[in-house]
Amino acid sequence: MSDINRIKVYKYKNIAAAMAVMLLALVALSTSCKVGDTDKKANNIGNSTADSSAADDTAVDTANGKRLTKNYVYKEVQSVGEGLLVQVDSDHPYIGKIGETDTLYRYLFTADGEQIMAAGLPSDEAMTEMLIALNSLAVDFRNATGLDTLMVTSLIPDDTAVKKDEAYIGSCADLMVNEDGEYKPFTGIKDYAWVTNNCYRYGFVMRGASRLRYIGKEAAACIKDMSRSEGAAGLEKLETAIKDYTFEEPLYFTSDDGAEYAGYFVPSGDGATTSVPVPAKADDSEYGNFISGNNDDGYIVFVSLSEDTSVKKNGDGSNDSSAAAGG
Repeated sequence: MSDINRIKVYKYKNIAAAMAVMLLALVALSTSCKVGDTDKKANNIGNSTADSSAADDTAVDTANGKRLTKNYVYKEVQSVGEGLLVQVDSDHPYIGKIGETDTLYRYLFTADGEQIMAAGLPSDEAMTEMLIALNSLAVDFRNATGLDTLMVTSLIPDDTAVKKDEAYIGSCADLMVNEDGEYKPFTGIKDYAWVTNNCYRYGFVMRGASRLRYIGKEAAACIKDMSRSEGAAGLEKLETAIKDYTFEEPLYFTSDDGAEYAGYFVPSGDGATTSVPVPAKADDSEYGNFISGNNDDGYIVFVSLSEDTSVKKNGDGSNDSSAAAGG
């Protein structure tokens, strides 16, 4: 009996152990299922959030797109070689006309008559819009650094045989430094880094180490926005990238001061003129817009979407829509 009992007890022990193992397996399986369900719920929440975010972005893009296309007018432009954004080099000589110009001298001073810049030739002329922006930059540079040592050495070249230099546009200013009568190269470092870091706020881009080129606040803000998301950016990158955007699907960006813009490219038409669409408000007044030829194959357009603007500015600084394209 004792042997049988021992055997029976042994069997019961095996059964109990087996039951314990099975119970633990069931608990583990149940826990695993719960964790799996939790993960699925978490994944579903994550996917739902991502889908919601993507849907929101799509909705915003769609709304913005309709904002441009629901009401618009056409501007007829006829010279791809004019505007602030034309490329100028040996393959693309400047063929446009300079807009309104003024002499440099008066812009070397503040409104109170304090001199804030020097000039190699104060009687030189350049595009008025650029000179106004340059004066504002020099005033703020002096306020920020206490220096009045910026010097403009050249504006528009005298030799007009073949215009392969972008300076012929009339929107460039070559800089040096005048420290107590000692002329030094403008390097854009130390105190002068303020100029290179802030020139976009006034509508400029640096061209090389010492040249400022005025391209308008809209284009400068676009380049600045591109540099934040894509790394270093410049005028050439803008001129290439903007060709991927159309009036129906434009590039949207926001400037440092919160102004909203849309940018797009319109290829040159086959005829003498090109019809460039620009959005209009409910009262049929145009949103502020900027049009410039690229001196190659089309027109770059920037539109201010801020409701409080009614500026109608063209690439050459004039207010005549035909002048924007060299009419």
